[in-house]
Amino acid sequence: MRRSAIASGAALVVVLCVPFVVRVAASSSRAVVARAGVAETLVILTPNNEAIRVELERGFRASMARQGRTVAIDWRTPGGASEIARYVASEYAASFHRRWTDALHKPWSAAIAAGFSHPAEPGEPGEVADARAAFLASDVGCGIDLLFGGPSPDFAKHAAAGRLVDAGLAGRLPALFGEGGIPRTFRGQTFWDRDGRWTGTCLSSFGICTNRDALARLGVPRPSSWEALADPVLAGEVALADPTKSSSVATAFETIVQVAMSRAFDHARATGADEAAATDAARHAGWDAGMRLIRRIGANARYFTDSATKIPLDVSMGEGAAGLCIDFYGRAQGEAAAAAGDPGRVGFAPAVGEMSYNADPIGLLRGAPHRELAVAFMEFVLSDEGQKIWSFRRGAPGGPERYALRRLPISPHLYDHAYDADRADPDENPYAPPAGDAPPFVYRPEWTRALFGAISLVVRATCVEPDAELHDAWTALVRAKFPARATAVFDDVSLVDFATVNGPLRAAMQSSDPLDEARWTTRLIEEHRALYRRVTALAREGQ
Repeated sequence: MRRSAIASGAALVVVLCVPFVVRVAASSSRAVVARAGVAETLVILTPNNEAIRVELERGFRASMARQGRTVAIDWRTPGGASEIARYVASEYAASFHRRWTDALHKPWSAAIAAGFSHPAEPGEPGEVADARAAFLASDVGCGIDLLFGGPSPDFAKHAAAGRLVDAGLAGRLPALFGEGGIPRTFRGQTFWDRDGRWTGTCLSSFGICTNRDALARLGVPRPSSWEALADPVLAGEVALADPTKSSSVATAFETIVQVAMSRAFDHARATGADEAAATDAARHAGWDAGMRLIRRIGANARYFTDSATKIPLDVSMGEGAAGLCIDFYGRAQGEAAAAAGDPGRVGFAPAVGEMSYNADPIGLLRGAPHRELAVAFMEFVLSDEGQKIWSFRRGAPGGPERYALRRLPISPHLYDHAYDADRADPDENPYAPPAGDAPPFVYRPEWTRALFGAISLVVRATCVEPDAELHDAWTALVRAKFPARATAVFDDVSLVDFATVNGPLRAAMQSSDPLDEARWTTRLIEEHRALYRRVTALAREGQ
């Protein structure tokens, strides 16, 4: 049996079991809370790791205790952000189904199921518009108060679907969201929703975690750019994650594409192209360059894990020389290695000039059973008290006690030099002007935001599933010293060019028939297996 078939079956089992796992974990957590005699409980669904959960719960409980309130947090952690997004959507669909049929006594249909959580479309049936209006007017919930952590595109989708609601923070904290506070957008990235349905709590970026000893063995310097991960000397040494399983890694792959598109746009403008022509160059030549780079990085992969947290751990243990990871994972692993007596063995290098800062959001869920307490938690993580826990050194006044979270604060004034001695990463300031003459990379959501999921699917279909064939082709190319014809075939990305991905592939992913996406995925996988086999044959013939 092919590994892809096994993986697909396992993925189906995981999806089917997610609600069961969440409910079992919730029952266990509620039992602990009940035994502790806690008066108030907040329910939070999150992909955030244990260190974040421990430190923020400790700080929040202490803050509430000063107000005479005894609280606890019932954390729900069914998996990564991708699994959580699917779980939330399915729970709201089930809840609204019950409301529509049991309380409103109206018939359910496939059209309502597909359309009640989507903005109105021209020509849609009246029953779908009625269902959408009923959902947005309801307090239908899923038994959870807050969604906390993950990429902002997921939160934007939940907000558009009506699953997230305005928590009123802009009115309650005007200084934080006003002039001089958290910017709504920064270098193309959105830091909070203008309708108050979600807000960033801290910032993150992407880069490369490395193992000093493994790099020395290979005789290569520490990579600090996306192109460096495509160096053939790193064949079999790069740790990666499946972007369809990890939203953080999906964001990194989108960034790689955006950087290539931005360079194509800038080159076109520098050679006299107008805005429209330069945009066309970005969407075609730039997109293709990004796809080629991702393919080469994928060819160097040691594996594609389902969990982004595994990457820095394996790099630390020498199971890879380098890995693509989110900044705080890499920095935390470097700190752990230093604490174990080997400082410098694990490093993290941001891809300077090739990444943007993303907000890690929090949002109030529709029908939250403990709304007031949920809003209080949101205010806490955005307060100076909460921002210090995110960003201060372990043991610093106001900082974390057990774990240094190594997160960058979203509040600009926490970067004041008065805090430098206490911050875990005092040299990091996203809001500072870039060093040197090079302009900062600016993310352009109009280029790829709508294709966020499609990019992940493309990476899966071109790198993850046909990994054996991809590895064989790359090995043959390296050994043959990249003969022209074989290399040209390897770099041909016409099967996943911008027109294809933005057109029929995107339409298949948005289709009400899930088999449309499955057919496209299978087709791309098989076409790329055939392409890589052809490359292997050509390279072995020296062509």
